[in-house]
Amino acid sequence: MPIQNSTYQRPSTPVAQLRGHADGPIHIIRFTGDGNYCLTGGNDRTVRLWNPTRVDPAYRPPLSTKLSSQEYYARQYSQSYGDDESTQQQQQHIPSALPMQTYSEGHVHPVHAITTNSSSTMLLSSSDKTIIATNLVTAQTVQKWWGHTARIEYVACLGGGDENNNTNVGEEIYASASYDATVRLWDARSKSKEPLMILDDAKDSVSCIKSGGSDIITSSIDGNIRTYDLRTGKLITEDVSHPITSFAVSNDGRSIASSCLDGVIRLFDKYNSLHRIDARKKVFQKFHSLHKSGNYKLECALTSNDEYVVSGSECGAVVVYPVQDSVEGGSMLRRHTAPTCSVTCCPQSARPWLIASASYDGSAIVWASQEEAHHCMEV
Repeated sequence: MPIQNSTYQRPSTPVAQLRGHADGPIHIIRFTGDGNYCLTGGNDRTVRLWNPTRVDPAYRPPLSTKLSSQEYYARQYSQSYGDDESTQQQQQHIPSALPMQTYSEGHVHPVHAITTNSSSTMLLSSSDKTIIATNLVTAQTVQKWWGHTARIEYVACLGGGDENNNTNVGEEIYASASYDATVRLWDARSKSKEPLMILDDAKDSVSCIKSGGSDIITSSIDGNIRTYDLRTGKLITEDVSHPITSFAVSNDGRSIASSCLDGVIRLFDKYNSLHRIDARKKVFQKFHSLHKSGNYKLECALTSNDEYVVSGSECGAVVVYPVQDSVEGGSMLRRHTAPTCSVTCCPQSARPWLIASASYDGSAIVWASQEEAHHCMEV
């Protein structure tokens, strides 16, 4: 983990809104594997692809603002605004990001889980108990799998690279986590509809899956992080003692941040087969001062430089906590009016200041650092 954080790279400013989903919650938001685009999944049974840093030229703001998207950016940093009502309306409007594609084929239920492979060529999404693989460019459905007995909550393309940094290794293997307390692995190269493997060690819903080299890491509402070491066949179970709704693995691969229903995000060392469990320092940092949790499934994420933990909140805010102790503490980003259920950070190392959030109020917002906000959007 980093030694100190940089406020220059802290996300703080709304720069675009992803407008286009029909009325209803947006359940999930993700950056594509290459970090160039965003995907959202909503209650309207569609997945939508966006360019989060390009202004939609077709969108025009409400007449009351009297500002086009281009004028908004031209004026936002060129003058100081007052406190009058019309000025407040101007500040409340943010441009629309550019919509790229809509994927609706096969989605007959609200979409709760989406991801892409690292090359951003394949979209993996869920429709209740069904997994759908779609070509991201052609929008054609490639394959479907089913077998879960309850709604799928998370999907992942397993991979992450080998010792030669080959990031395509394992990406033909997909994973799905469900309310039925199982994780199922699927072979995209096979015509068989049977899962390669079923991981049924969880005692309650499996909320999240991540891949780390030869490891598969899962979290569950039963309060455990489980690491399946595929090289040794070992299962390492770490008891967090509180229901886990989401977790994120640091980009250096050394730490895990877990978001729990008791309202605390716990940061602890990731399992390492080279160290004994009792020799490791367990939870070494907790974040709970600003975000509210307890009734909803909320996500947390780590920025690409591992300097900030980003979390949703039931109060509608996006909360950004510095990983290292800081005088400034965390910050609350306010745009949503209902619980912020999903957050995502751009995976590009050059853009740790770019994040996005989605809410049950039906809105999705792109955020950037204040220093980058005025020039990160292409008009």
